[in-house]
Amino acid sequence: MTRKIDSDAMDMLTRRKLLASGVAVSSAVVAGCLDPADDPEDDAVDPDDDADPADDDADPADDDDEPVDDQLNVTQQVAPIEWDPIVANDAYSAQIYHTIYDGLYEYEVQTIDPQPKLAADAPEIENDGTRYIVPLREEPEFHDGTPVTAEDVIHTWTAPVEEETDNMPDVAMIESAEEIDEHTVQFDLEFPYGAFDDLTLVRYVVNAEARQDDPDAYNTENPIGSGPYQFSDAEIGEFADVELWDDYWDDDGPQIPSIRWEPAEDDAGRVSRMLARETDVMEGIPPADWEDIGAEDGIGIAETPDTGVFYLAFNCQEGPTEDPDVRRAIAHCHSTSDFVEGVIGEAGQHINYPVGPTIAEEWEFPVDEWMDMEYEFDPDGAQELLDGSDAIDEDDTLHFISPPDDLRQQWVELIADRLGEIGYDATVERLDWDTFTTAYTSGDADEFNAYSLGWTGGGDPDVYYYQLFHEDNAGVTQGHFYDDEGFHQNIADARESIDDDERRELYVEVTEEILEECVWIPGWNTDSAVAYDEERVENVMPDTTTSTTPRLDIPDTTLR
Repeated sequence: MTRKIDSDAMDMLTRRKLLASGVAVSSAVVAGCLDPADDPEDDAVDPDDDADPADDDADPADDDDEPVDDQLNVTQQVAPIEWDPIVANDAYSAQIYHTIYDGLYEYEVQTIDPQPKLAADAPEIENDGTRYIVPLREEPEFHDGTPVTAEDVIHTWTAPVEEETDNMPDVAMIESAEEIDEHTVQFDLEFPYGAFDDLTLVRYVVNAEARQDDPDAYNTENPIGSGPYQFSDAEIGEFADVELWDDYWDDDGPQIPSIRWEPAEDDAGRVSRMLARETDVMEGIPPADWEDIGAEDGIGIAETPDTGVFYLAFNCQEGPTEDPDVRRAIAHCHSTSDFVEGVIGEAGQHINYPVGPTIAEEWEFPVDEWMDMEYEFDPDGAQELLDGSDAIDEDDTLHFISPPDDLRQQWVELIADRLGEIGYDATVERLDWDTFTTAYTSGDADEFNAYSLGWTGGGDPDVYYYQLFHEDNAGVTQGHFYDDEGFHQNIADARESIDDDERRELYVEVTEEILEECVWIPGWNTDSAVAYDEERVENVMPDTTTSTTPRLDIPDTTLR
């Protein structure tokens, strides 16, 4: 079988909902979040405020059910709603479905080093980096007993483009995928893509026949993978259950009999649930509670460096923030580094660049120079820029939007308050995920002038620069719509080069333009961390991305 990918489909991207933070593991998803400590500048968000949508969510801690002896209970920050890796593009769904599916290649725990999983070996690379031949293992089977074949791999890598899902950018460089035999796949690329083996081949393989028979049911009711756990039951917004698959093909699989995920978007409810031992593992530790949780007898915290970034992006397409001086003025209304130091503290670090620190270090990016380019708190300078701009006057109101996350809401509220202090009105609207993602990808100034968000992905810069800045993805994975021909050409040239030195120079140039034109205000990077009940569970493993934290497809984590 040979399947070609229609490159023209990239011009017909639909704005599906994009939930939280990088494919989980392979491509990028909109990232997870932390919650705020007390703001030293008295800009703290009150989690009990009636205007906070999280207060309307049911708190799993209200249930009286005691933990089941052979079930691991995990509390998530956001309720996932999809289980199909072809469609889903949020970190919270990935936390669950990474246990249901196996990847063709998967990152080793707490690394960005891909290793064969369903693949039998490393890919054979030919034609100057435009052809990858991947051998498959013969023993893996899906939960319905059918073998994993080349047909399933081909469908997994071609469906995102054919169906125009949010994951199209991850596989857009593939010109065709061909079945050499039942256990060998050949990918031919439109251009040499240096991150193909590090990013693109690290995807979860779906059951092609079952998925195509009933795509909707496969996504929400009956996902069939070849992973160590099989889907059991779920009620959207309440819980999702998986059970250990007795016939799992890999002997080195996990040992926990079953796992239940329950969301608690309210930080206070999530923490109280952990402190009361009503959950075994909690992801998304609020910085304000980090020290108290860590000091609690019987509760441990496990952490590792994360590849994610949090940021504020401007609507560069229309409205007042189309003017770079308005964007610079907004940036001068506060100090991001002071906000991060005072609110996030030891739970994270300020970064003034658009990739995670581990990636920046590996690529030897000039981070010291970028950190010096931070816009300092300068209210007089901000007012001068706004007063001198033809794009805004004192009758205009700037509109910031935030996802359902206290910390990012607090960040934009600080900026809005500071704008008010210099005579310019600004509003902040906290939206549910569906509404938020529809709004920020619209590019409509009536919907937003700036938005706060996070992104998590693999270990190559392309997953950040291309997904979050290139015009191909405007309205899909980014909503700033910044328009500069040379800027986008540099990103495309870096994407289509296998010369890392050349790519590095291009990324440096792109980053300097992002900062100078204030397309983004980079925010912070946090450690990937979980709190856990030491009497119930041991060897809990956070991973380098929110998408696979905690890492539950391995034998190390066990119930006591």
